[in-house]
Amino acid sequence: MKKEEKFLEIRDGGFLQSKRWAFFQEEVGNKMIKLQFPAEFSASIVKYTLPIVGTYLFVPRGPIFLKEGVAQKCSKELLQIAKKEKSAWIRLEPQTKKDLDELRNYFKNLGCRVVKSKKNHEPAQTLMLDLKKTEKELLAEMKSKTRYNIRLAGKKGVKIEKSRDDKAIEAFIRLSEETAKRDGIKIHQENYYRRMIEVIPSDILSLYVAKFEGKIIATALVSFSGTVATYLHGASSSENRNVMAPHLLQWTAICQAKERGFSKYDFGGTKIQKNEKGQLIENSWSGISKFKIGFSPKGELTAFPGCWDVIVDKRKYHVYKFLQNIQDEFRKLKIKIKKNAKIG
Repeated sequence: MKKEEKFLEIRDGGFLQSKRWAFFQEEVGNKMIKLQFPAEFSASIVKYTLPIVGTYLFVPRGPIFLKEGVAQKCSKELLQIAKKEKSAWIRLEPQTKKDLDELRNYFKNLGCRVVKSKKNHEPAQTLMLDLKKTEKELLAEMKSKTRYNIRLAGKKGVKIEKSRDDKAIEAFIRLSEETAKRDGIKIHQENYYRRMIEVIPSDILSLYVAKFEGKIIATALVSFSGTVATYLHGASSSENRNVMAPHLLQWTAICQAKERGFSKYDFGGTKIQKNEKGQLIENSWSGISKFKIGFSPKGELTAFPGCWDVIVDKRKYHVYKFLQNIQDEFRKLKIKIKKNAKIG
């Protein structure tokens, strides 16, 4: 096993730094750049283009350091690529805080400011389930309500299948749009998901569907990379919520990941915050976090530093931030208008 692959398996499985993910990004029109020094460091880089400000580079869940003392060399190489590609900034998503601190230090020496991105591409916190335990142990460690809901879904007649046929893909897209509208979240465009499912092999990316009375009422997209299975996207119907299909859907994916020999199941992002008494603090992710915690109340919380921007072109980056602030204010105004219209 290569050192790079071994390191990624320890952290998050390396799906976003994999060749399959890079190939998919090219299929949806993004240029990919591979920076690799064997046995030293590696970075799979996505080049994005924005109106007015031009391009920027993004390293999802990376760069990957394969040994100590290579952050300086990696920083120089990344900066050279950014200048060659005429990119205004480099967005990094380091695997560890130590990696972030080293990168910030060396980019500072190269004359570049490194600032926290306003938003993270991937969640900065996730819940990891240990699949080395038996199914009996996993069930016993769940919250009683979660365990009850899994069994209830089975009794109600919910059936879980793995499928890539047109009906399953259409249901996934339809339910994703419904879920986004209901929960007020942003999702990718329809073609993005279609190409992802079409391009990435089914043994690496699986689409699970939950059927009730012959109709698909919940879906889940799960990646299998390294030794980690990751819940990437999920969606459910506003109808038949009482049959608890998402619970059985997750449990089926967990069991299949275990059968395939994966050591961890990543629930794909949580935002768990606690007060001094150890009680959960309510936030925008509270609902989905509580759902995930139910499967592993004492599970391993893995933290990532989040996204950080290395400013290469100050003028363009400031224009980008200005436009981003305007967009955020416009979005807030739309939400306020909607709320007032409902009250009226």
